[in-house]
Amino acid sequence: MTPLGWAVAVMVAPAVPAAEAPSLTAWHGSWSGEGKAFGKPATATIDIAPGEDGSTRLAYRLRIAGTSQVAYSATASYVFDAKGRVRGKWTDSTGRTRVVLGGVDAAAWWTHWGSADVEIGRSTYVLEEGGRLVVSDSILQDDGSWRVFAMLRYTRTNG
Repeated sequence: MTPLGWAVAVMVAPAVPAAEAPSLTAWHGSWSGEGKAFGKPATATIDIAPGEDGSTRLAYRLRIAGTSQVAYSATASYVFDAKGRVRGKWTDSTGRTRVVLGGVDAAAWWTHWGSADVEIGRSTYVLEEGGRLVVSDSILQDDGSWRVFAMLRYTRTNG
């Protein structure tokens, strides 16, 4: 084919559909869950909603069995960078703020957080069939393995 033929072929070729921009919309809503945290029965709520400038906001409240008050709470904000990676900031009730990096696919959203001088952790948010959400939080161990310290199953209460 001549160079002109290639140019014409390129101009009339069907356009490749643009990849859908990554989104956390599937996780938006209010969620109520139960499971274990730090080896004890626990309940928690997560509220995930649109934030400013296309961000996603998260508010988390955890209660551990045997306590009447919230044992831990946090707020976070997430955005996608130009390469489709999740970037954010998580601020908790202990006064720590952690940079969060991660990703998302059709049914899983994952983040890595922390630093080697304190701790490195990961959180996964997996949407299951039937509208349930499973959240697992782990800490990186010295041997390279991950130790799960919290796993709760949530149901959507609205959204």
